[in-house]
Amino acid sequence: MLLKDVGDVEQIVVLVGTEYGFNLGMVARAMKNFGLKELRIVEPSCGICPDAIMYSKHAKELLLEAKFYKSLRGAVDDCDAAVGFTGVLKRHRGSIRAAVPLKKFVEKADEYRGRVALVFGREGIGLDVKEIKECDYLVHIECMPEYPVLNLSHAVAVVLYALNARNVKRMREKRLSGKEKEILIQMFKSLVGRYKFRNPERCEVAFRRVIGRANPTEKEGRSMMNVFRVTLEELKR
Repeated sequence: MLLKDVGDVEQIVVLVGTEYGFNLGMVARAMKNFGLKELRIVEPSCGICPDAIMYSKHAKELLLEAKFYKSLRGAVDDCDAAVGFTGVLKRHRGSIRAAVPLKKFVEKADEYRGRVALVFGREGIGLDVKEIKECDYLVHIECMPEYPVLNLSHAVAVVLYALNARNVKRMREKRLSGKEKEILIQMFKSLVGRYKFRNPERCEVAFRRVIGRANPTEKEGRSMMNVFRVTLEELKR
């Protein structure tokens, strides 16, 4: 999900009663796009057929390693939370599990930790009442009211993007290594040593903590190094 630290949440996609192989394939492809590794399938109408393999493209291994279950309860039993997704809101009016908009769910996603099952129903009718009761949360994707139901694979892709886009961006940006961070800190320490501070050790500790929290990218770190390097060179003169 939109996590503070990658790895705090393990997301698992659970598909219930999937009817078409091409959707299985495209779901696997979307999962690989956003770094998810575990697919669970509950009583599908189709299996891992040629269409599923073809549409999965380079995510074929996710299909071949998918786990099959006879019930949704069995598929989510070892998860800390199960989140069901639906596009049919009228059916669930008055239900204890009122569906919340995806945007609102994403805003709270930082609070969730552990293993979270993202549960998607059948292409035709979605999740039934019994299956919804197995979910801890019920979420809907905000669409035009004239046609609020997305294709299964499109719905999965939208949800995974909403929950993981920030992490994907963070992982694509190469971060400073521990050694590089230490070089940056030592340069800052040398700069502090050029001036009279009441407590230079406190300055170093404060800077070290800032670098730890910020976890700068290579580009950011090297920009700071260049500033420190030029400043130190000027002071030597």
